Amino acid sequence: MAQPTVAEREAFIWMQGRMVELLMRYDAQRFAETFGEQIAEQERFEHPLLEQYRRLAVLFYLRDELFETILPRIKRRLSVASPREVQVEELPPRGRIDWARTIAATWANRPGELPLDVHTRQRRRHFATPENLLTVATLLEYRMAVQHLLAVEIARDDMQALRHPLNEIVDTCTRELVFPQFVGLINAAEEILSGYSSQTIDELERSIAEQQIPGRNSAYDDLLIWRHKLASLRLLDRTHNDEPLTMLGSSPSRDNYLYQMWIFYELAAFLEYKGIEVKWEDRPNASNTRRHTLSFDWGTEPVKYRMTHDLEIPIWWEDVPPLQINKNSAPRVRPDFYITRIEPQQVVDGATKIWQEPGYMLDAKYYKPHTSAQAASDPLKRMIADLNLTGGRHGALLFAFLQAAEPKSRPAFAGDDDQAHQETREAEQPKLDQPLSDQNLFKPLYQIQPLATIQPSAPDMRVLLWQAQPQFAMDNQQLHQLFETLLAHVHKQLSQRVAVRCHGVFLDQLSTNAHGQIASIAGLVQRDGQQLAGSLDDLLLCPKPHIAPWRVDLVHVDDCCNNAMVCHIKGMDRVQPPRRLVELQDVIDTIKATRDSTKTPNQEILETATTQVRMVVKRYQQFIQPNLADYLAWLRNRLEIDDLFDETPLFDSNSRETLALARFLWEQTEQLRAANFAGPTLLFTGVLELITRNTLYRVTPVLYGTNGKELMQTLGTLGNAKFYGGQTFLTLEKHIVNNGHWNANIAPGQQLPFTKWIDMLSQIVSIRNQAAHEAMVSKHNFETLIQHYFGSLRYGYGLLNGLLLAWKP
Repeated sequence: MAQPTVAEREAFIWMQGRMVELLMRYDAQRFAETFGEQIAEQERFEHPLLEQYRRLAVLFYLRDELFETILPRIKRRLSVASPREVQVEELPPRGRIDWARTIAATWANRPGELPLDVHTRQRRRHFATPENLLTVATLLEYRMAVQHLLAVEIARDDMQALRHPLNEIVDTCTRELVFPQFVGLINAAEEILSGYSSQTIDELERSIAEQQIPGRNSAYDDLLIWRHKLASLRLLDRTHNDEPLTMLGSSPSRDNYLYQMWIFYELAAFLEYKGIEVKWEDRPNASNTRRHTLSFDWGTEPVKYRMTHDLEIPIWWEDVPPLQINKNSAPRVRPDFYITRIEPQQVVDGATKIWQEPGYMLDAKYYKPHTSAQAASDPLKRMIADLNLTGGRHGALLFAFLQAAEPKSRPAFAGDDDQAHQETREAEQPKLDQPLSDQNLFKPLYQIQPLATIQPSAPDMRVLLWQAQPQFAMDNQQLHQLFETLLAHVHKQLSQRVAVRCHGVFLDQLSTNAHGQIASIAGLVQRDGQQLAGSLDDLLLCPKPHIAPWRVDLVHVDDCCNNAMVCHIKGMDRVQPPRRLVELQDVIDTIKATRDSTKTPNQEILETATTQVRMVVKRYQQFIQPNLADYLAWLRNRLEIDDLFDETPLFDSNSRETLALARFLWEQTEQLRAANFAGPTLLFTGVLELITRNTLYRVTPVLYGTNGKELMQTLGTLGNAKFYGGQTFLTLEKHIVNNGHWNANIAPGQQLPFTKWIDMLSQIVSIRNQAAHEAMVSKHNFETLIQHYFGSLRYGYGLLNGLLLAWKP
């Protein structure tokens, strides 16, 4: 076996000492299964703090042996002194008469007389034996030692000292000292301990050891051994020498588990140091009382987290026929630490859990120092496997003696890292067996991630490697800073949750693949492994950012909102499935869906419906691929405004394209002999309303109705201006006509007064509202709208061209 390094020795001894205090504070019942008497070597590592830890550990460790084994046996068979005494008694005597002495005494004083007094022999029993004195002195000495440690605890934290397990030892000593046979020996024992007696405690021990006889109560012999342990037992040292002896400590073979416990309870101490309340939770269905779970708040906007130690967590693997057995044969996942939100998001289907928000996985490894900076591959492989088994994406490994990377070296399984950051890490490499510098301590040494080119693995899976080496300090600021940085990293990963909602969209049935062919559904399966049937038209792309930003499923239309295995919004309130927006009829369906799902004022319904219709028509136009220039030419000819259509600043390219799409949709509707013209109605009137906002409403103050309520800047407000008591129209006429923004002489021999323009607009407002709210405009109503919109030889210029010609900025 290799000689332990100085760094390992110091870390192991200090970690054991620190664990004594942490277990006393958080889980005293776990002390007995963690600490025991081990055979180790004699060389001792000295440190002032270790002596305090040694005293605390030994005093607590020897408690059960004294109170549960030695003292009960002593009290059942106390040592008793029975010396014989000769006394002179009056008749009748109480003792056994010594006739020889009695007759001799009577003859000497009153010869020939009968004896009036007799000499008797008596045996008087008492408990003031050296063995019992040592027992009482041990209880007093034990109580004083514990009280001294409690005084130190009170000076440091009086509230914590009140809950300290050492208080129980003081109370037990006090109860034992009131045992009737011990009460009378307390004064004598106190004199021995204080040095006022002619006999010292060491002389008392030697006299008892010298008087050992066969058949004597062996409990007193055990008491001598117990006292020797109290004085000589020390914390286990990991050295190699020729003189082994018994030491108190954790088994060196379980140093990795001790390291885990140290991190777990040290983190709890750190949270309390930060003033954060730590709540301990009982292990579910546990037969023991060991503490495995704590909860706490963290972050500027606190999030409630739960951290478990050495507990199995659910996996998402199962046996399937024909190999199915009673017990799931998938490997168990039992991370050293697992941090989750207390109330994680879940997707359930009745009693079946489909998905649960994963946590952050942590493993701690107390591997011995070695010269290579290469991290051990086994824990990395296990971490990657556990993350895949549980659906997690983030984990970290805490090593006690991990080094920073050597120059020109790269860790195994590492993904592409920032070159500048890599060079910085190499320049900061510490020497072997030395703790990391402050600059390196508060960031991970490595980040393990899959290569960007790898396909089977989750691309955002990350495993960080940190060094968390035990240090010699009661309030180790470096360790606290490490915990704070680590928790901040965990909080960053777990606090940014994405709500479970629908992001699904139908595949575009009009799209083709790279070979110009319609894509096929053949050979595709959905998330639950079921074969997809039907055509590509029946599929949805269903992103699930609540699981991962890159996660996208193929979902059949029949499973959308019906199969929770692939549709996680099944059963949610007020959620409608996505709509297919790929056919001309979908223009009407879009208007209806907008009307039904938007509980907003009429104007917002109009704007939303118009935007949606434009998107659908644009996609339909991209498939048909007509020449939009032909429709723009038709518009120029119908408007009869020469170059003004292309040159006016009131139009932009988007408005011209919308008019062209409206004409294209109008034409398609007539060719298909459809009876509903709601789509082109919304597109035409949407452009007209945009122009009124850039002209009329730009120079007009806020308008109010007869009820004093502010009116919106819509075509409806303008068209109904004369019906708002006349005041609204007068305000419009004042700021538009009287201020010179309206020129009624729009062409030679052609006039368009502002009042006539408003009258024409009032004829189409109801048609536009019908398109938005009822998704239905008849051919007759649409022809009426077109007549007023573009004008005619009979009526002259219409609403659009008339506004463009009459408006004066």
